[in-house]
Amino acid sequence: MAAPLSQIEQIYLNECNVALNSQIQLQLYATYVYLSMAYFCNKDEVALGFFALFFLRQSQKWMERTEMLFLLLTERCGFLTLGRIADQDRHDWLDGLMAMECAFHLEKTLNQSLLQLYQVAESRGDTYLCNLLKRHFLQQQVEILKEMGGYLTNLRKMGAPENRLAEYIFDKLTLAESTKED
Repeated sequence: MAAPLSQIEQIYLNECNVALNSQIQLQLYATYVYLSMAYFCNKDEVALGFFALFFLRQSQKWMERTEMLFLLLTERCGFLTLGRIADQDRHDWLDGLMAMECAFHLEKTLNQSLLQLYQVAESRGDTYLCNLLKRHFLQQQVEILKEMGGYLTNLRKMGAPENRLAEYIFDKLTLAESTKED
């Protein structure tokens, strides 16, 4: 028979459940926004197919990471509280550059939330959660922020958004090449 949890352990489990649920909610929001971006870029009048594929892959990556947190909650007999996914701030973007800028800001928000979750786990000595976040989340955040930052720099250097051809060339060369690597 398992020993009852101490009051401190119960407080941590509750705090951890709340933090994990908050992170899950944010990641589901990111999945939703990335799907919306992919749809926008794939429209005939925008015609940025590799932008669309890039955003679709980001959506899929966040869904996979969300499933990891679902499993963690299940393993810990935690509770899952799914709320309404907030409406995105922008329902339509003007161009690929604007969509990439929004994606970059979304990733920064996700990164900050992950760092806060890591701090909660670290302050309570939860090495399992710390290791999970390091292995499957935090390093990937550094990489995607660096990648998107580079994309934004290149798009601006090429003259986007004023030069629509810049986005088209970036889509066909840079993003097409990056999707081959995945």
